[in-house]
Amino acid sequence: MALIEQSGIERLTTNAIAEKAGVSIGTLYQYFADKNTILDALIGREMTRLSERVMKAFEGAAPERPGARIPILMEAIMKSYGGRARIHRKLLAYALAQGPATRLDPLLAKVIALFASGNIALPGRSQLGSADAFVLTHAFMGVMRAVVAGREPPPLAEVQASLTSLLTDFALRSASRPG
Repeated sequence: MALIEQSGIERLTTNAIAEKAGVSIGTLYQYFADKNTILDALIGREMTRLSERVMKAFEGAAPERPGARIPILMEAIMKSYGGRARIHRKLLAYALAQGPATRLDPLLAKVIALFASGNIALPGRSQLGSADAFVLTHAFMGVMRAVVAGREPPPLAEVQASLTSLLTDFALRSASRPG
């Protein structure tokens, strides 16, 4: 991670990685075919940590009021980035440049299923339809991606309040629709 922060992904080399790790280049190549393989492993590790934190935020009973889980989810995502948002922006940009963002698909599918299962508090209805769960999940993840990747997002507390309002209002309207 320190090498990515210092030189960027484009100037990162396997020689620099081997030197920083204190291994020979031959040893490095026994485990990784090239720089892209190393970056893919690093992104995979970070995605696993992110997924674990997000799923942990869903543990426990449904919150007593609509939207109460949103700050918990936001905190879980922000903790995944720690103080390394700049490096994660670089990794995110690299991952997106490699093609479709399919690394998030398993996590998104789990979150959609949780929203559809009723793991959020909605007065008068215990679960959302699959389309509404899909929209809520992708709206949330889109905002979080923009916060993490953004150069200067508004203050996090303001984003959290706006996102909570947006998603809660949507969920409540969804719950009041017939069907």
